Amino acid sequence: MGVLLAALVVFPVLRLGAVVWTEGADVAGILGSPGVLTAVRNTVVLAAAVTVAALPIGVGTALVLRRPDLPGRAFWQIAVLLPVLVPDFVLGYSWTQAYARAGFTDAVLGLHWAGLLGPAGVWLVLVVNAAPLVYLVVAVGLAARAEPDLERAARASGAGSATALLTVTLRLALPAVAAAGVLVFVLTLGTFAIPQVLGAPAGFDTVTTRIYADLSLGGDPALFLEAVTLALLLVLVAAACVAPADALLGPRLRSTRPADAQGTAAAPGRRDVRRAQALGLAGYLALTLALPLAALLLSSVTRALGVPPTPGNWGLDHFRSVLTPRTGEALGRSVGLAVVTATLLVVLGGLVAVLERRRGGRTTATLVTLTLVLPGTTLAVALLIAYGRWLSGTLILILLAYLAKLWAFAHRSIAGALDRLPPDELRAARAGGAGPITAVRTVALRPLAPALLGAWLVCFLTALHEVTMSSLLYGAGSETLAVVVLNSQELGRIGPTAALSVVLFLLVAVPALILWWVIGRLAPRRAAGLPGGATRAA
Repeated sequence: MGVLLAALVVFPVLRLGAVVWTEGADVAGILGSPGVLTAVRNTVVLAAAVTVAALPIGVGTALVLRRPDLPGRAFWQIAVLLPVLVPDFVLGYSWTQAYARAGFTDAVLGLHWAGLLGPAGVWLVLVVNAAPLVYLVVAVGLAARAEPDLERAARASGAGSATALLTVTLRLALPAVAAAGVLVFVLTLGTFAIPQVLGAPAGFDTVTTRIYADLSLGGDPALFLEAVTLALLLVLVAAACVAPADALLGPRLRSTRPADAQGTAAAPGRRDVRRAQALGLAGYLALTLALPLAALLLSSVTRALGVPPTPGNWGLDHFRSVLTPRTGEALGRSVGLAVVTATLLVVLGGLVAVLERRRGGRTTATLVTLTLVLPGTTLAVALLIAYGRWLSGTLILILLAYLAKLWAFAHRSIAGALDRLPPDELRAARAGGAGPITAVRTVALRPLAPALLGAWLVCFLTALHEVTMSSLLYGAGSETLAVVVLNSQELGRIGPTAALSVVLFLLVAVPALILWWVIGRLAPRRAAGLPGGATRAA
């Protein structure tokens, strides 16, 4: 595992530093140039602003969905996670079709948001994209650490609901909230698709869009050196944020609650308050997700730009124009890459989860975690420098990038399931005469099945719509479907881009919902307040 991790991540990142060193790059001059300095400032401010806004939304959603009497609670537990199924690029582009000039609201109501293409639009869509992640982390943290009996005791002792919430519930969930904040901040530093779609047309640069622009002009050595320097900067910032947070918060987040522990659902509240909360969730999801996706669909079937999106102007011309052999080939590459990536990562993630329980294994697990928060642009540039001489423009190089970036998704899911696996059952099977393979197959694999399937699903869907690394590493004959969509958007083809975006969304959402249902059947819910099939381990 150590050798493979070194080949995928450590060696390529070291090559970044070696290039900067051997080429004698003027790091201070590069970072101090007006364009780069502006991009760095925009990136840091944007990451902080997204974190500040996404945390209260995600935490509030997790607290609301703990309430057992929330109307439609089971539906909302799934609905709030739907933004996770929308690829970043598709989410950003759908907002342009809903709220920008000549978008849905402009065509129907004569209203549009002039600031959507710019920093405000980038910030808001990134908040919508990050809030479900905060919700997931905090919901699992509440399930593992919350103590409803203490909350009831505080209320019985005279504390108000706000006081009990602040002094008991949120205090116990603080490690999960802090971990979610660090994760959102670091992931926002490396985000690319949404700033490229909504920020680049307005001249709003971030570090990742700057790297993309530099590498697009690959014939200029100075721009390539600037891209390498910026990629190395993102590595240092990510490591400086994540390594201390993982060391400090990791042990607290790995605490578990026995299966027969007290329920984690909060006490029922006032009916009118719960109805208002359900309406608030409905309004939020309608404006941030349902309306943009509906506008995207209408753009894909409306025959021409500027005509009303009424049934008389609907047609499938845009779909016919984009569903070409080239698109089919790109789709085949995307699906094939996603299947191979997910399958390999389940094996690799399981091996690291097992090794983590031995001496020295924790270091490997921490390094795997760091690969998740390393910006995709950084990994792409690092792998291009390390192996581009032999693999440039090939699907193999893209596959290596996917493995390096997504390893932690599989590892974290499987490690959490192993934490809850009763070791006595394995020992009993061995004592009963079962061999190691038989004991693992009959005792361990069955309870691990939901986690293994869930890890495969997450890796498959993420690889299927990944665009940051593939947009930098693809060559002739190795385009993925997400790259085809991005190229169409950059050419200004509104209708065809909307059609391709709809296809990409359906490719992600349909299998996700099917496998989500299967996982829910394999793992009945035990912890109140968690989305379908989620476990109680933090």
